[in-house]
Order: sequence, then structure tokens, then C-alpha cells
Amino acid sequence: MGIPGLTPLLLMLGFLAPVLLTTPEPMCDQRVMNKYIQDVSKAESEIVELCRTSCNLPEPVMVLDTGVNIRSWRKMNRTRQASEVWRGQTLLSRAISQLQRHHSAMQPFVRQLEVMESCLRSIRNILRGHGAQEAPQDDVSTRTLSVQTMKKLFSVYSSFIRGKVSLYITEACAR
Repeated sequence: MGIPGLTPLLLMLGFLAPVLLTTPEPMCDQRVMNKYIQDVSKAESEIVELCRTSCNLPEPVMVLDTGVNIRSWRKMNRTRQASEVWRGQTLLSRAISQLQRHHSAMQPFVRQLEVMESCLRSIRNILRGHGAQEAPQDDVSTRTLSVQTMKKLFSVYSSFIRGKVSLYITEACAR
């Protein structure tokens, strides 16, 4: 006889297996990118409100220099552009992890850091969906900054999403 319910479960898993093994689809809906930018703006304004006085970080964190020279960016090959975006999200993710170890000092910013972390996870999935290969973590050619305040951290995060991430995705979707 069989175990009741096992057959439907196995059938369902058989239907789901191909879906679970596929790579993410490329994200080319501009509304999604606009939503990320809105979330970034909201989080950044919340940080400004929370940091009316000083919002020094418990320790400095290293992040990507988000300055973008559009002419230079467009001359870069896609692999190099993807590397820049991977490196930026990796450094921001590390910064969040580093700051989360300081539970009490970072308590007022837990929600904003969680939103940032969630967005960076989505960026990783978007990059994979566009076939961007993960960059080596020892890429020393990428300029970095040492950030010492929450305002600066969120400013860099905002610039990163609005700049390199948005440019990369827009150009990837145009191809």
C-alpha cells in the first residue's frame, strides 16, 4: 500500500524541482528599480531625522567610493561594471555585519540596517539574473572610503543604488 499523502507530495516536489533549479530571471522592470530608489530615499531621510546631532559609528567601516564618471562607466566592459557593483554590495554587506556586532550602539538604526541588508540581497539576485559573475573579493583597483557616521553610510548606500546599480541594470536591460 503506500503512505497516504506521500504520492501527492512527491508529485508536487517533482513539479517544483525544475523551478527551484533555474537561475533567476533578469529584472528589467523599471518600477522595481524605482521602488528600490524610493526605499533608499525613505531610509536616508529617516537617518537624517535620527541623526539630528551626531551619529558616529562605533567603528569606521570600509565602503565603495560610489562616485561615477558616466563617460568612464560607459567605456568599461560589462564584466568590469558587474565587478564594481558586486564589490559595492559586498563592502556594504560587510559594513552592516560589522555594525550589527555593536547591538546597543546600533539599536536606533536596526530597521534601516535591515532594509539596507534586504536590498543588497536583492541586488545580488538581480546580478545573478543578469548573468553577472561574482567578483573576486581582493579587487584592489576599486576605490574605497572609510565611513565614520550613519549619515555618510546611508549617503554612500543611496549613491550606490542610484548610481552604479541603476546604471548597470539599465544597460543590461537595454541589450
